[in-house]
Amino acid sequence: MTPAASIPRAIVLLVWAHAGCAWLPPDSQPARPTTGPDPDAELLRAWKIVDHVLGARALISDYDAAGFHGRTVVITATGYSSPWSGHCDRAAREKALRPLAGIAAEHDLAGDDGARLGLAEPVVEYRLSCGLDRTLPLTFYVGGGRALTCWSGVCYLLSK
Repeated sequence: MTPAASIPRAIVLLVWAHAGCAWLPPDSQPARPTTGPDPDAELLRAWKIVDHVLGARALISDYDAAGFHGRTVVITATGYSSPWSGHCDRAAREKALRPLAGIAAEHDLAGDDGARLGLAEPVVEYRLSCGLDRTLPLTFYVGGGRALTCWSGVCYLLSK
């Protein structure tokens, strides 16, 4: 076969290959992500520390824990910051319902102290983590318009 004869054959193969895909349906547009309110909107805000409860194994004194009153814990749709954990811009978020009695038992709080937390059932536990970043994870409990986070055996009550 001569080189001149192979050119028409190459064109015929190219046209045939292109036409061979014509039976496929056209590409559909990718689904647009729905943008609505965040299902965890109750969590997203600047929370102010208003009180604390010492657990049975608290690593700091009542006086030292009171030094955190008035400070804030900020949780956004993408990150968080707190006096204990530091700052994270790209956080993962997990959530689960938790009974208040289970939270009090987990943090070694006496019965009266557990009631003093001020949370109302149902309580939602949020676990925020920052992946491979050095920022410490943050566990946050929300119920009845109030929140709670515990560090070093002390549980801090937060309000909006």
